[in-house]
Amino acid sequence: MSVATASHSQTIRQSLHLSIEPPSYFSSPTQFSPDSPYTSSSSARPSSGTAGTSPLSSGSDSIIYSVLCMHDFLSDDSTHLSFSRNEILDIFKQEESGWWAAMRRGGDTIGWIPQAFVRPLEEEMAERLLNVREELRIYEYEAEQLYISAPISQIPYEEPEIFPSLLPQDSMEASVYQNISDLRRSGRPYPPPSPATPMPQPPLSTLLPKFNTNKPTTTPKEQEPSISPQNRTPSSATRRPLPPLVTLSEDSVRNDPSVSPDTKRRDQKIKKLTGSDDALVFVSAVNPPWYLKPRHANEIHTDAEGKLIFGTRIALVERLVWDIIPSAVLRMNTQDNYRRMFLTTFRTFMTPDDLFDMLVDIYRMSYPEILTESEFDEWRDRCLQPTQRQVLTVFSMWLEEYRLLEEEPDISRRLNDFLRLITSPSPLAATAQGIIDSITRLTFETDPPAASSPTDRRKKHKPVKNDLHSFQPSDVAEQLTLYEFKLYSKITPQDCIAQATHGTKTSGGCTRSREALSTFCATHDKIAAWVTDTVLSSHLVSRRADTVDFWIKVAEKCRNLNNFASMSAIINALSSTVIHRLDRTWWHVGRKNTFETLLKCNEPSGGFSAYRQLHLHATESPCVPFIGMYLTELVHIKDSYSDGAGRVSVLQRQRWYDVVMIMLRSQARPYNITENETMKFIQSNLRGWTTTKDWQAKFWSKSQEVRRLERDNADIRKGLEQAGF
Repeated sequence: MSVATASHSQTIRQSLHLSIEPPSYFSSPTQFSPDSPYTSSSSARPSSGTAGTSPLSSGSDSIIYSVLCMHDFLSDDSTHLSFSRNEILDIFKQEESGWWAAMRRGGDTIGWIPQAFVRPLEEEMAERLLNVREELRIYEYEAEQLYISAPISQIPYEEPEIFPSLLPQDSMEASVYQNISDLRRSGRPYPPPSPATPMPQPPLSTLLPKFNTNKPTTTPKEQEPSISPQNRTPSSATRRPLPPLVTLSEDSVRNDPSVSPDTKRRDQKIKKLTGSDDALVFVSAVNPPWYLKPRHANEIHTDAEGKLIFGTRIALVERLVWDIIPSAVLRMNTQDNYRRMFLTTFRTFMTPDDLFDMLVDIYRMSYPEILTESEFDEWRDRCLQPTQRQVLTVFSMWLEEYRLLEEEPDISRRLNDFLRLITSPSPLAATAQGIIDSITRLTFETDPPAASSPTDRRKKHKPVKNDLHSFQPSDVAEQLTLYEFKLYSKITPQDCIAQATHGTKTSGGCTRSREALSTFCATHDKIAAWVTDTVLSSHLVSRRADTVDFWIKVAEKCRNLNNFASMSAIINALSSTVIHRLDRTWWHVGRKNTFETLLKCNEPSGGFSAYRQLHLHATESPCVPFIGMYLTELVHIKDSYSDGAGRVSVLQRQRWYDVVMIMLRSQARPYNITENETMKFIQSNLRGWTTTKDWQAKFWSKSQEVRRLERDNADIRKGLEQAGF
C-alpha cells in the first residue's frame, strides 16, 4: 500500500466507528485463520461480474457473511449485541481485537460480538440451518463439520475462497474505503464505536452433549430378552394366542452364513479423526446406522419444524416406543406429550386390540440380518432393550392413566398373559411383574371413602320447602358450584373425543357420547329450565322482579367462584324470549346493570372469546368451565382435517388433544365448599326436569299468559289513576 493510501486509510479510521461498510469478496486467494472452522466451497465463490457481493448478502454489499452462535453472550454494555446459543447473525465488520459488528436478520440494531463465541457459515450451510429448529442447529453444524473433515479421495482440488475479513489489513481498509458511500446510501444502521472492553472468552464446557453408552457386559444368550423369530402384521379380525417367547441365542447370529465380515466401520474413522467418544456417540445418535433406525420411519411425514402431519398406524405406534435418540435431540417432554396425545385419541383410528397386537409385535421384533457380532451387540443394547422398556412403559401408562380396565377389560387379560411370559432379562421381568401387580391392585381396588366435608359453622335455617326466596343467593351459588364440579370432575378425555366424532362409526369403535359428559351438559339445560319456571310461576309483578334479582345475584356469585357453567345457564334463561319480553317485570328489576355486564360474558361472538378469557385467567383457581364452546371447536377440527388413504392425520388428533386438555385442566383443583341442606333443595328441583324440550312449549304458553296479565293490570292501574284513585 502506498504512503498516500495508508495515510488516507488512517484518516477515515475514526469514521469507521460510526459508518462501516464491510469488505467485498476479492478474487485473489487467501488463507483461513488456523482456528476457523469455516470450510470454503464452490457455492461460496462469487461468479464473474459480481465482485463485491458477499456470500449471504443476496445482492446487498453490506453483509460479509453469517455466523452461528455457539454460546450464550449476555452483556450490559449498550454497544454490545447480546445473543443466545443457536442464533444466526449477519456480520458487517471485523476488528483485529476480535470484536465483530453484527445484526440479527430483520433487525435494525448493530452491536459488537466476540469472535470466539461464533462460527462463520457458508451460504448453503446458513440457509440449511435457518430451516432447522433453533435448538438443533449446533448439533447439525457439528455433524456437518465431522462429515466434511472425514478423509475423501478422487475429489479434484479447488482453490479455496476465503472471507475478505481475513485478508491483509491494507486490503481490508481499501475495500472499506471504496464501499462507505454504498453503506450510507443503503440506509442500514451504523455500528457503535469500537468497544474498549476486554475480550470475553466462551465457557470451557464442550459443545457436544455427554451421553451414556450401553456397554455390553454379558453375552447375547445371557442378556437377550425373549423375542419371536419374526414380526407379524397385527390384525383385529382374529385374536391370536401368545406363543412362548424364544430366546435368541448367540450362536444363531455368529454362525449365520449371511452375516458380513467384521470390517472397519464408520465409527472407527470418526473416533480416529476426533479422538472423542462423545463425538462418536453424538454422530451415531443424529445419524444412526441403518439397523438402529425405526423400520417404518419413511411412513411418517413431518413439516420443516419436525411437527408430525400424518403417518400410517404402525409407524405412529412405532414412534411411541422407539428410543434410540438421546434426550438432547428429542426431548423427553416432546415424547411424553406425543404418548399422551396418542393414548387419548387412538380409538378414533384403530381398535384397542390393534394397538395391543402392534405393541407386542414390536416387543418381539426380530434382529436385522447381516450383522456382525459388534453390530448385533449394539443393536441389542441401543435398540432392542430400550424399545422393549418403552413398550412396557406405554402399557403401564395405558393401564394407570388411560382407563384400560374400564374401557377394555379383555385387553387387560391379554396383557396379563403376555407379561407373565417375560422372564428375562431381569430388569424387564421386574417391570413386567410390577405391571401385573398394578392390574391386580386396580382390579380389586375399592372406591376410597369420601372425604368428610368441613363443618359448616354458619347458622342453619330451616327453609320452607320449595321456597326459593328462603335461601341466600350466595348459598345457592356455592351449592350449585359444588354440584356442577362433581359432574365436571367425572368427564374423561375419551368422553370428549367420542363426542367429537358425533357417533360416527370409526375403526376405534367410538360410537356413543359418554354418560358423564352427557349428564354434565344436560345439567346446563336443567338449570335454565328451573330458573325460567321460578320466574313464570310468580303471579305478582313484584314477586317476579324479586325472583329475577335473586337469580342475577346467584349468577354474579357464580362468576366470582369461576363457575361459568351455572352462570351461563342462568344468563341464558333470563335473556330468553319468554323472560325478556315481560316488560313490566323488568321495570321493577333493580340489578339491570349487573345483568348487562354478565350478559356480555355470554356472547357467542368470536367463538365465545369472553368466556375463553375468563377461563384463561382462572388457571390457578378452582373452576367449572362452560364447555359448550370447546365441544363446538372439537367438531370444527373434525371438519377441518381428514385421514387419507391408509394414513392418519396427526394434526387433527393433536388439535383435539390440546383442546381437551384446556377443557379439563381445572379438574385437579377442587372447591373447598361445604355441602349443606341447600344441596338437597337444588337436586330435588333439577330432578324434575328431563333433557327433552317438551317444556319449552309450556314456557311459551305461560309467558303469553303472564304478559297478558301484566298488560291488563297496567290498564286497570291506568284507569284508576285517571279516575282519581
